[in-house]
Amino acid sequence: MMITEKSKITQGQFMLIVVQSQVGVGILSLPHKMQEIAKGGGWISTLIAGLIVQVIILILWALCRRFPTDTIYSFLPKITGKVLGNLLCIAYICYFLFSAGTVLSILADVVGKWVLHETPRWVFLILTLLTCIYLAKENLRVIARFFVISSFMIIVMVLFSLFSYANVNFIYIFPITEAGWWNIIKASNEAVFPLVGYEVILVIYPFVEGKSGGILKAASLGNMLITLFYSFEVFTSLVIFSPAVMPAIMEPLLYMLKGFSFQIIQRIDLIFISLWIIVVSAAIVSWIYMGTVGLGRLFHRGEHKKAVPYTALIIFILAMIAQDPSTSALYNKIIKISHYAFVIVLPLILLIISYLTRKRRTKAI
Repeated sequence: MMITEKSKITQGQFMLIVVQSQVGVGILSLPHKMQEIAKGGGWISTLIAGLIVQVIILILWALCRRFPTDTIYSFLPKITGKVLGNLLCIAYICYFLFSAGTVLSILADVVGKWVLHETPRWVFLILTLLTCIYLAKENLRVIARFFVISSFMIIVMVLFSLFSYANVNFIYIFPITEAGWWNIIKASNEAVFPLVGYEVILVIYPFVEGKSGGILKAASLGNMLITLFYSFEVFTSLVIFSPAVMPAIMEPLLYMLKGFSFQIIQRIDLIFISLWIIVVSAAIVSWIYMGTVGLGRLFHRGEHKKAVPYTALIIFILAMIAQDPSTSALYNKIIKISHYAFVIVLPLILLIISYLTRKRRTKAI
């Protein structure tokens, strides 16, 4: 696709796109998973996960840096050849759309459980997707502006979480290494997947203004902010709920806020969910955009907006299928395997091949 001046974004906007792409549905259940494996050291596991993600970001950046004016859909055929490159492009599109479907499915599950008990699942999915379509069909600069605005929702979510410190008990996290360092490190693997979304760099790198070093700093800062946010929420949950209670609570953050009320606001948890829906919807927009850019290049002469309607239909079907726990568990397994393959292993292989064959865009970077 042609990268016009109207589609260019600043490094600050890119940072917030990384932030919004990483904030997904995993934050609600992450404290439960961390306590289950790492006990009181779960917040350390989240910090380690952030470091792992930073290493992956370095790999993705190094790959994109060699093709500064190309998205992954443009430089894949240059590295592997046209036939294999286009097949890999289709595989990446499938990964992005499947990720969007999985995120939307989990979002529907949580909202159906906590808020819209009687609302049919398909109604919520359609309403959410219509909102996402409205934004995803625009150019990247418009999307980035919305992401800047919605980023303030994360600050409000942190402020809401601070209310829970009225009932804090720091003894709950001691001894911090109760589960052992091996389990703390093992838990970091589980924490990596809620942080997914940083692979957006593969698609929007050429749209970012400035030098490659600045782009790396922006992506790194975005990852650092989200890592700190996730670690803060995990730590907060661990010092609010006792180790005996935590295993029975799947969404600690929501239960934590459910007990607070003011004269004007009775259910802070519902306000939190409302903000969370906006943030997660932004992440879904990011996944849709990543997928439709590839579809636009392959089938619509670079016009990604033509692919948005039927892409939304595919995501809707994926989210409707995942209604029972067994299917949701299968989705999560597929996402984990796909993440390793498309975000870690394959980019590393492509980077090595590009160096060995000395393939790169000659434009100064």
